[in-house]
Amino acid sequence: MKWTELYFPFICVWIVQIFFVDLLSIGTIRPDFPLILILYLSVKHGRFTGVLSGFIFGLLIDLSGSAVFFGLSSLTYTVIGYLTGNLRGVYNKVSPILFTTSWVLVVFFHFFIFCLVQYQELWFFNNELFWSKWFGTSIYSLSFLIIFQFLFPLNKRTNVKSR
Repeated sequence: MKWTELYFPFICVWIVQIFFVDLLSIGTIRPDFPLILILYLSVKHGRFTGVLSGFIFGLLIDLSGSAVFFGLSSLTYTVIGYLTGNLRGVYNKVSPILFTTSWVLVVFFHFFIFCLVQYQELWFFNNELFWSKWFGTSIYSLSFLIIFQFLFPLNKRTNVKSR
């Protein structure tokens, strides 16, 4: 893997997340494009690359001033990098439905951690609003991820010829 292959997508996604994501916001619900990039990198290159890119990207997002709680992005992106890094090479061993369900559940888990910290007052005072924020944020980012899935599939089943 060439590290130069990572620079261009990182810079593009960071610029989109910082400058253009407000145009796509619906109220307080915003898409999470770094999550999509980290998910792709983790599934393609494994846990180490996923954890490292998740931490660096999270730190970059936190330092750029777009995060409310410092360290939250680093934590959640690192967890995403680790969990989805475990899916490297699994596509050929399990059914596509199980593979897809795995990364979708990891995305829902990411947004649960994020929303639990971000909207902690809603957890105690308005539980229904908390769950709607969590579900809305998760579905909104998953919709972009599904669109990217059609353009750039996370993994393709490889055909192994038997002798």
